[in-house]
Amino acid sequence: MKKSHLLILFVSLFLSITSLNINSRGTQDTYDSQDGYVPNEVLVKFHKEVGRYFIQRAVDSVLGKVMTYLDEEISPFAWNPEVSSLRSFLADPYLLHIKVPKEIGTEQAIYILNLNPNVEYAQKNFIYSVVTIPNDTHFSKLWGMRNTGQTGGTSDADIDADEAWGVFTGSSDVVVAVIDTGIDYNHDDLAANIWTNPGETGSGKESNGVDDDSNGYIDDWRGWNFVNNNNNPMDDNYDDNTYHGTHVAGTIGAVGNNETGVVGVNWNVKLMAVKCFNWEGSGTTVNEIKAIDYSTDNGAHLSNNSWGGGAYDQALYNAIKRARDAKKLFVAAAGNYGDSGKNTDNDPFYPACYNLNNIISVLSTDHNDNKSGFSNYGANSVDIGAPGGTNDGSVKDIYSTKRYDAYRYLAGTSMAAPHVTGIAALAWGKLPYPPFTYTQLKSRILTKKDSKSSLSGKCVSGGRVNAYKVIYDSSVPSAPSNLGVTATAWDLIRISWNDNSSNEIGYEIQRKAEGESNFSYYASASGSSYDDYNATTGTTFSYKVRAYNMAGLTSFIGPLSDEVPDEEPDAPSGLNGYFSYGKGAVILTWSDMSDNELEFVIERKDEWWPYWQEIGRIDFNTPTFEDYEVYADTFYWYRVYATNPKGDSSPSNVKQVYVPQY
Repeated sequence: MKKSHLLILFVSLFLSITSLNINSRGTQDTYDSQDGYVPNEVLVKFHKEVGRYFIQRAVDSVLGKVMTYLDEEISPFAWNPEVSSLRSFLADPYLLHIKVPKEIGTEQAIYILNLNPNVEYAQKNFIYSVVTIPNDTHFSKLWGMRNTGQTGGTSDADIDADEAWGVFTGSSDVVVAVIDTGIDYNHDDLAANIWTNPGETGSGKESNGVDDDSNGYIDDWRGWNFVNNNNNPMDDNYDDNTYHGTHVAGTIGAVGNNETGVVGVNWNVKLMAVKCFNWEGSGTTVNEIKAIDYSTDNGAHLSNNSWGGGAYDQALYNAIKRARDAKKLFVAAAGNYGDSGKNTDNDPFYPACYNLNNIISVLSTDHNDNKSGFSNYGANSVDIGAPGGTNDGSVKDIYSTKRYDAYRYLAGTSMAAPHVTGIAALAWGKLPYPPFTYTQLKSRILTKKDSKSSLSGKCVSGGRVNAYKVIYDSSVPSAPSNLGVTATAWDLIRISWNDNSSNEIGYEIQRKAEGESNFSYYASASGSSYDDYNATTGTTFSYKVRAYNMAGLTSFIGPLSDEVPDEEPDAPSGLNGYFSYGKGAVILTWSDMSDNELEFVIERKDEWWPYWQEIGRIDFNTPTFEDYEVYADTFYWYRVYATNPKGDSSPSNVKQVYVPQY
């Protein structure tokens, strides 16, 4: 009770401060949105001559809790500088590490504490990171990874790759399909990261003329060449010695820290060579579809697609949709057009502009974090920016691998996209369990970016991608609470919980069916509920849930159980209805009283036809219906019943509705 009064007192003080317009800032509503420091934490140093009571009251004024040097949380009134176990820092008894409620937040707490004359200073708990610089001989040329102004550009106009590598450098368990002109799989800087098909017994050593994995492609142990229909996806794109696919592959996953050439966003990854463009860089719908389907069916987590152009292509759209249905991410170049690019909101560039939520469309930025002149853009059709160069063939462009153990500069949205693909692969490897969903990963990439005024209105995120922000979280989220497990329809159980955090990536749901001895991973969810459509009727299912992010996993809540009854459903009740002039229809609503219906059946009769007729069926959990097949100056009677494969319920009450002249 005392604490509640103190909170009210603080809120009153806060409102007074803001009403006087004294340089106050808004409270922090999210846990991980503050760059560079741990939110809801403060370091506060008190003058040594200040009495213990006044220090305790100062901490209590912001509802703070003191963290001891062993990270144990104690109340401010338990703090004692004379007892080492109750200090925040052994060497400095009057420096306190405190946590404050998110309703107060770091900024407000610091402001209030610095008003206290007993405080020497109050500051944020800043976040520092290990910066890992690889020993690759040409690393200094990769301004997109680490920009120190070496090309005359703006320092830090980069993806913060060196900071990300201090956290994680990649995983060979992640497979990235490079759908392009092929890859020089013999390149010294790529060979160790080239994917080999585990289903082929040759394992990249010998061809045995047998389709060992029965995927339709004989000896595809290192990918496939859809141009020549063989198992050799070597890059032969010699137009201006470009070797486009090899260049793209280097940015995604050139081997890191090997004292050779360049480094990819991932030091360790597997690059699946899928060749569907010929030596001129030209491809067809047929080969593109085959390439996308191949990557989808053969283990790629995501694909890089630095290509495009042409009209809307339904067959190609459907192939990307199949990839989406298989939970694959599709990273696409936004396209290049002349010296200023074009607005693809008005003039779409495909495949980047297909309306599919597994696509990330990438525009190109230069070494000053401006949109590259040639790059397409679109406030609604392009998602994010990434380093792509200036297209002058100089050090201002993107340096990467070229065939025959060589390297070269290239520019374009083709070079921007693999930066994003590389970051997505890095994140996928950093969080192998529970696995990312493509929607979670896309959302994180677009949210954890560097906002840039130069990109405002140019892309959905208004920013340039940042590898470090995508793969790093400062602390694990708070555990969810109040688990609910309720059968709501035929073969459907709804799981719900309270979201107590704002820095989770998602929630892991584990399930155990009746008769099974152990729980196992079942699904990942982004919100605070999940519908299990595979809950077999008549079987009890148990669930437990936990939150996760890049820092780790919370404890589980649960288990809790329910089952869908293996019987006829209960009848709906409270049927109501009225005629809507605006819609010209009778609107019906009712109460769903069943937890195992498959459909609702709507029946009607009228004054001219006094027999009940079925006029519609509505899916489970949808207790409303609109009847447009009505005539003026007529009385209608309605009833509804629920049904499932076990049978029908009794009908609901009958509702009379008069349709007037209108």
